[in-house]
Amino acid sequence: MHWRTRLQRRLLLTCALLGSLGAGPAVLAGDDNSGQTVRLVVPFPPGGSTDNIARLLAEGMTRELGEPVIVDNRPGAATNIGSEYVVKSRPDGYTLLFGGTSLIVNSIFGPKPSFDWREELVPLSTVAEVPFVLATNPDAPFRTSREFVDAARIEPGKYTVASAQLDNFVERFKLAASVDVLHVPYKGGAQAATDAMSKQVDSAFALVPVLLPLIQSGKLRALGISSAKRLKPTLPDVPTFAEGGVNFVMTIWYGLQVPDGVPEERLDRLNKAVRKVVDMPEFAARLADMGARSGSSTTQGMMHLLNQQRKAWEALAASHPEMVQK
Repeated sequence: MHWRTRLQRRLLLTCALLGSLGAGPAVLAGDDNSGQTVRLVVPFPPGGSTDNIARLLAEGMTRELGEPVIVDNRPGAATNIGSEYVVKSRPDGYTLLFGGTSLIVNSIFGPKPSFDWREELVPLSTVAEVPFVLATNPDAPFRTSREFVDAARIEPGKYTVASAQLDNFVERFKLAASVDVLHVPYKGGAQAATDAMSKQVDSAFALVPVLLPLIQSGKLRALGISSAKRLKPTLPDVPTFAEGGVNFVMTIWYGLQVPDGVPEERLDRLNKAVRKVVDMPEFAARLADMGARSGSSTTQGMMHLLNQQRKAWEALAASHPEMVQK
């Protein structure tokens, strides 16, 4: 069922509930499953920034729902394994996908999932967004993203950017900056960072939480971040790419989705619990320590975000069809 149809059903249900007030206490869907475990399926391995944020959320949701909430890591196939597991699960509101931008990117560039996320997943709420950072060895000749871009424009093809297979994201940076730099993909962010520190590559491009400890310890120098505003209080002195003259605003979002068919009452209960946790100052502070920003939304708000990002990635695919996997 398409998400718009679901929204129409929610309006009809609200009217029906208003009309039945006074008819006696209602039993909410899911109440008879009290004590059942809620699974947050994370399509990434344990220990990364995605997993860490999901575990913080699970801790808060356990408290708000009065139900045990656990993280279930199901990595593989560029996140498709975990996503497909949720799509095929029972739509009772006890199996949730903690995912992000990769779902949209995969559906456009590949590896394409076996389902249409717009038809088979229902957005619940956003949770957090994480910007990218470009960093170099402290002895590098450039101190800001503007200096890096200027150098790359003067000598096309000379400078290297390492990442943990963030091909599409690096490509968007190159297009925004109008630079010809060589992307060096690594299997993991740790090795990319190590080679940037040892000057084997000129720079490393990664999500802020991946490089934050090395930046804070002075082992890497942050040149710029991809958020619309500076990342305060975590990296207040690091300028945005926009400040350096490059219109590159790009963040990874994290949010919750459920398989289509979850009862409306259960959706409402989950949304309220998630938003209460995410909007807590303590949650925001702990995410800030990681280099992320918290932010909840309504179902409609999350769908709007999904569609915005989908259009941006579709535009890139249209202008660079060679990036799409056959």
